[in-house]
Order: sequence, then C-alpha cells, then structure tokens
Amino acid sequence: MANKDYFFCYNKKVSDWMKTKNIRHITVAQDPKTKKIFSLFEINESFKKALEEYKLSKCKSD
Repeated sequence: MANKDYFFCYNKKVSDWMKTKNIRHITVAQDPKTKKIFSLFEINESFKKALEEYKLSKCKSD
C-alpha cells in the first residue's frame, strides 16, 4: 500500500465523526516534526462515504 491509501487526520472533529460511523483508526500518533496529534485511517469505500457525509453535514451547519 502507498501513502495514498491512508488518511492522516489532524482534525479531532473529523476523527470523532468517523468513530460515530464505526470507522476505526489504525493508530493515533504524534507527528515528529510538528508535534501535532493525528489519527491514521485506511482509505476505503466506507471511509470515503463517511468523509463525504461529514463534508455535507458541515456545509449544512455553516
């Protein structure tokens, strides 16, 4: 698998959304350069669908 197969999520709201959609992260880690915490997700059809739903819900709340 290449990097394009993974989503590095630095946004806690998005990470929490994925959890509500039963999309589990691979790991939670700290970026060695920026020291920011991220959740790592595998990009698959379920992930893509949940991310699209998040984007749509975000548009409605703006």
